[in-house]
Amino acid sequence: MNSDIRFDARGLLSDADMVLFTLSELGCYIRLKSHYWLNGNLPSDNLSLARLAGCSVGQLQDVWPKVSQHFVPSDNGTLVCPELDKARKKATKTSERMSKVAKARWEKEVTG
Repeated sequence: MNSDIRFDARGLLSDADMVLFTLSELGCYIRLKSHYWLNGNLPSDNLSLARLAGCSVGQLQDVWPKVSQHFVPSDNGTLVCPELDKARKKATKTSERMSKVAKARWEKEVTG
């Protein structure tokens, strides 16, 4: 999976939840969202989340009430981000479609 994550500036600046984030909340959210994109899940314990967010457990506890609204507990004890799961699924479909197009083009050029 590509490590690039789409950053929607318009959504960030117009979404009511995002606009009301403090700088600390936004930083925590972006860092955790980035870790989630790369790994597909997040640990649910505060110490691990704080380390991933680059803050202390106390700082995490201060921002977590708002940040946690974007992550939900999974059946296996980790946290998931439904928004990013949807984006990952879309990116995977696009990648597969583009791979098929490139393969067909390559085969046409080789045999043509």
